[in-house]
Amino acid sequence: MNIYECTVDDVKKLNYICRLTFTETFEDTNTPENLNQYLDEAYSIPVLTDELLTPDSVTYLASDDNGNILGYLKLNKDSAQTEEGFDGSLEIQRIYIAKHAKGKGIGSIFMELAQQKAIEWNCSWIWLGVWEHNETAKKFYANKGFKQFSSHTFCVGDDPQTDLLMRKDI
Repeated sequence: MNIYECTVDDVKKLNYICRLTFTETFEDTNTPENLNQYLDEAYSIPVLTDELLTPDSVTYLASDDNGNILGYLKLNKDSAQTEEGFDGSLEIQRIYIAKHAKGKGIGSIFMELAQQKAIEWNCSWIWLGVWEHNETAKKFYANKGFKQFSSHTFCVGDDPQTDLLMRKDI
């Protein structure tokens, strides 16, 4: 397996894995209209390109030895974060693994990478949002030392949903 920083040259690969993993994770709990609206708004090539060019943000891709993309991780600090007021923190905005690649340790590698990046960026804590009904992800984060500290609304299309905000001090 290879983990590497995603660049604008990789935007089509990123687009593919974003759309695949979000669909795999949430297609059973959202209408096709809301899911497609979200995919088009959040994961278009122009939007992803802008994100890759954003200072204080970095995205990593995981691939197998054949170059097949297995998952991705998006980290933000300072003004790149999706919430204001979390000074001194690193945000894990997105961490997704393709269904066929789950259980191979990619999520744990991504979490270690996030912690290393937080230390490099002089952050004292890491936070993320997770859908309140995603029990598998909530358990994974809790096992990695994250604890809920708040919540916020996350819209998929026109459907407002609740994300639990979880944090880990480092």
